[in-house]
Amino acid sequence: MRNARRISLIFGALMIFVITSSCTGFFVNQPNSISVTTAAGGSSFTASPTAQLKATASFNSGTKDVTNTTSWQSSTACATVSSTGLVTAVGTASSVTVTGTLAGVSGSITGSTTGGTTQTLTINPPSGTISQSLGTQQFTATDSSNNDVTNSATWTSSNTSALTFSTSSPGLATLVAQGTTTVSASTASSGSCASGSTSITVQ
Repeated sequence: MRNARRISLIFGALMIFVITSSCTGFFVNQPNSISVTTAAGGSSFTASPTAQLKATASFNSGTKDVTNTTSWQSSTACATVSSTGLVTAVGTASSVTVTGTLAGVSGSITGSTTGGTTQTLTINPPSGTISQSLGTQQFTATDSSNNDVTNSATWTSSNTSALTFSTSSPGLATLVAQGTTTVSASTASSGSCASGSTSITVQ
């Protein structure tokens, strides 16, 4: 009986050790924050036609360059970003925000792009107020030749606490809460870029 109890206690202690070790390992690998800068340490960039970014993760034990293990995303089709943080301009855009994410923690940097050719997209509905009670709003985009490019456009909202876009239905927005946001759409192909934006107030 004593031996059984002793074995049970040892087993319990072993399980606690394993669980604690696993959790510790998890939190050690979880960054506290991600800082995105240019390769030289700048806080903004100009891609003309390229710009190299750097992601630095802050851990309890210190900081580490995680550029090559970070997931990168551009806010516009007018600029692409590679798996190593290299931003390439497809066409001129007034601004672009690049976000780097590692283990669920994100950091971002804002810059601009030059090069290529730029066309303007027309966004509908245009600037105005939309009632939050509608729940959702479908936006559309047309190019300078009046072609509907809604489905091929990249859609972003500058204020996601007010309005967010679906990842599966292009141009379909969820009206989250009251607030003002800039809705942007962009397309890119064969070295040319088209973009447009409109100011929307969710009320």
